[in-house]
Amino acid sequence: MTTKQRDVVFQRWSGVIRREIQDRASLEHVGARAVSDPDVRDDATLQSMIRGELEQRRGKLEQELRSQGSAKTRAEPRPTSRSELPVPVPVPPTTPEKTREAFNRLSQTLCTSLERGDDGETIAAMEKLRILQKESLGVIPATAVAECQRRVEELRTHLQHLRDQIAALSQQSVQASRNGDERDLARAMRHLLAVHAAHPILLDEAGLDEIRADVVRASNERRDHQATTRKLLKRERAIAAEIKKLAAAVHAFHRVARTVPDTSDEFRHAEAAYLRTIQRVRAYDTEWFSGVVLELADLLAEWTLPPLEADGQIARFLDGVQRGVECIRSEMREIESEQDSREAGTRAPAAP
Repeated sequence: MTTKQRDVVFQRWSGVIRREIQDRASLEHVGARAVSDPDVRDDATLQSMIRGELEQRRGKLEQELRSQGSAKTRAEPRPTSRSELPVPVPVPPTTPEKTREAFNRLSQTLCTSLERGDDGETIAAMEKLRILQKESLGVIPATAVAECQRRVEELRTHLQHLRDQIAALSQQSVQASRNGDERDLARAMRHLLAVHAAHPILLDEAGLDEIRADVVRASNERRDHQATTRKLLKRERAIAAEIKKLAAAVHAFHRVARTVPDTSDEFRHAEAAYLRTIQRVRAYDTEWFSGVVLELADLLAEWTLPPLEADGQIARFLDGVQRGVECIRSEMREIESEQDSREAGTRAPAAP
């Protein structure tokens, strides 16, 4: 979790702690909800921050209770006889309107906690609804709780569908950015913004920022990929052109050696060029080939995530280089063999 995301979650729970904690019971309840939040449970730093906020609120509650106890002791003198004890004032029963208001508030809490993914708060709110219905003396029918449970299940299914949709759209955005497909990228981001507007808790601003950062990284990877591909192709073409040039030089001398007398000026010029070619071909030894392999491997390592076909492409290129050099050497051996045969024929005695 990033620092910004951690601050967002902390500020949300800090607001809940300030609003809802009025006594020890509400402190324990809110504390249990906070530490069961998946975002808090998976982040030790955030847990420590929220526990510190809870302890601070606990200290204030205890101080308030001590102050109230001292004030009550000073304000109420101890009764001297049983007849002087105060008469308990009966607590008026909760009106049906207030019961319904409490039921509606709990229903809203259910929806909010579900959207936030807070299963602990959802379960607690559902239990409070059942208790309220049992104690409402018929004001809240049992069917209302059953209907609320049904809506909770429907909303849970709908929200899971939205979470799956967010994950899929995030992947589409990153892939479109990696492929340079601006149209698909714009379409996926528009859908994500629509989900954010309709469900800001499900996909908050921090979540959108994270998706945007992934899109930017994918775009950078694409540019790096293109640059590395260009360098790799340039080096492969340069090596292939050099091998082709050497093969052409060897083949040209082979043609001259077969058709032109070795005493002619054309032969001597072609032979001098061929001897220089031999020196260059000798440089294409095992050590040179190993250097090419390492050079191409270094270029491949510049990819953050190399394409799957890159290894095969380089392997095929190196195989082609080996075959090209071997063909050049084979033709050189053929030239040498032909020259040896020609010299042997020249030295042979004339037939009687």
